[in-house]
Amino acid sequence: MNSTAEDHAPSAWTVRTVAVRNAMASENSFWVLYRQHTEPTYLEDAGHGQLPQRDAALEYVNRWRVCLDIGSNIGQWTRPLAKRFDSVICFEPNPVFRECFKRNITQKNVVLWPYALSHKEHRAQQDFNSTVLKKGNGDIKCRTLDSFGLTNVDFVKIDVDGFEVPLLKGARDTLTRNTPVINIEMKRDKRSDIVRQAEKILKDLGYEFKIRTKSDEVWLKT
Repeated sequence: MNSTAEDHAPSAWTVRTVAVRNAMASENSFWVLYRQHTEPTYLEDAGHGQLPQRDAALEYVNRWRVCLDIGSNIGQWTRPLAKRFDSVICFEPNPVFRECFKRNITQKNVVLWPYALSHKEHRAQQDFNSTVLKKGNGDIKCRTLDSFGLTNVDFVKIDVDGFEVPLLKGARDTLTRNTPVINIEMKRDKRSDIVRQAEKILKDLGYEFKIRTKSDEVWLKT
């Protein structure tokens, strides 16, 4: 069922409710919260949500059971993924993005978890409408991907803006057991050291780089 995994911890932010409209009016209609916005805002055309990256990655998928959308934001990847996979499990720690997500995503085969994924359980900080996690004992709850014990995972999309290394460290067992196709954002010009560390973890797990589309890379288990 959509968005059943709710966090009952108090939020540092208050999201003002605005009139709900049909977010499924078109494939590209979404509630968004970009940096210039102070509340969820409905756009009739919010774009295709990185269609070239998604299409390139899905070419490598052979089975369509469980997909993980890590850093799901407002759900622009989630909506098309839910049409292809039996189940889509999403992770989005920012409560204001989750507010948009729940308005955008109506498919019943989607579950949204309100956590950041890291190498251990801890707390972190995140600004109002930022995708970047910061160190510190804040309101964002972090868990490892391995703690969920997921099975039948065939595809993993990772977009966590600099938190790739802690995430991968906490996902070793899941990736080893399931050997999914991985689509991971790797900003080589902006975060070269993080990319090198993430590459090493993936290679240690037996993964091999296949293709790069813009800043997204596809990695397959060899």
